[in-house]
Amino acid sequence: MKHQSRIQKSKEWVYRHSLNARICHWITVVSFVYLLLSGIMIFLQFPELYWGKVGFQGYPAVFRLSDWGLSWEEADALGNRRWGRSYHYLFAWIFISNGVIYLGWNLWQKKFYKKMLPSRDELRLSHLKADLGNHVRFRAAKGNAARHYNVLQKISYLMVLFLLFPFMLVSGLAQMPAFTAISPELIDLFGGRQTARTLHVVATVILVLFVLVHVIEVFVAGAVNQIRAMITGNYAIQAEDEK
Repeated sequence: MKHQSRIQKSKEWVYRHSLNARICHWITVVSFVYLLLSGIMIFLQFPELYWGKVGFQGYPAVFRLSDWGLSWEEADALGNRRWGRSYHYLFAWIFISNGVIYLGWNLWQKKFYKKMLPSRDELRLSHLKADLGNHVRFRAAKGNAARHYNVLQKISYLMVLFLLFPFMLVSGLAQMPAFTAISPELIDLFGGRQTARTLHVVATVILVLFVLVHVIEVFVAGAVNQIRAMITGNYAIQAEDEK
């Protein structure tokens, strides 16, 4: 007699995201959208990147938007530096304040360390390879593995929170004459305001790529379930029991 295994699927609800995390997440989303759009408006009216202390139209550049088919005049017509700067500064401070509140609250909670710091077993090469393989094959976590972030998520989130965001803040402040008048050493730190601007744009591109990967993972893991969890806090785990 042939025995056929039958998989009985049932949902288990877990409280995955705290109220603080959910509020800060959506403030971050709104702030990021406005920062990106306003940053593009600023860049379009000065569509070249330079290295060092000097940079102006006609000066040797490390990147020109005109090389990609959009002339300086066409880019200038699309941009709006006044609107861009106003909203960029406004949402930069909202973004920073929100981030400080999020980190301050969560670092005070012991659950944050357990949730975000990879364990020694997770950092083993074999585990990292397996986790990378699941990401490449777009395999969503199921059962008990879906209760927590995987190791690549933890590493990427920690790098964004404690490396990329602070770098973007410092490189952004290094471009502000009002701030560098108080702390001129910021310009020296980057070797020039133009270098700070170029690195700020590079960091922005890296962050956009991170967001794109994050959105793809949301859809792979189930967009409805993921978004619902970030609104209500409740996350449905699909349990599979062979019988």
